[in-house]
Amino acid sequence: MIDAILEEGVRQQSEPAVGVDIAGFDREQFADWYSEAFRHSLRDGNRTGLRLQFEAGALEPIDPDIGKRVTTSFTEWLTVVQRWLTSNGVEKGRAAVLAHWLADTAAGLHFGYLLTGDKEKTVSAFDVFIGAYLNEAITA
Repeated sequence: MIDAILEEGVRQQSEPAVGVDIAGFDREQFADWYSEAFRHSLRDGNRTGLRLQFEAGALEPIDPDIGKRVTTSFTEWLTVVQRWLTSNGVEKGRAAVLAHWLADTAAGLHFGYLLTGDKEKTVSAFDVFIGAYLNEAITA
């Protein structure tokens, strides 16, 4: 059952990127798209799924029986963000670091949400972050 829940969770986390040409987005389109994807991840009833993804993600590197689905999903998000950054003129090495900054911060906000259950503050924190992130990533 946990396997099925994880599979569905990863599928749902990947939904916002399926069939979308993110590399072609301008700055505002990217911010809107990523913000919507982040809000989607906090939808009602998904808190347990996020918790299980954190647990599985922490275990994947040390327990080969679990597989690599959470790690693979996270890596795919890094690739999507890095591709967008490089298509907007960011050098590849810097884009890799900036992609981690975005994905790692989103994961940290997810973890904070798991601890507090405060969706409103989590979304507000993300909104502050994404503005600062884009200012650094694209105008620096």
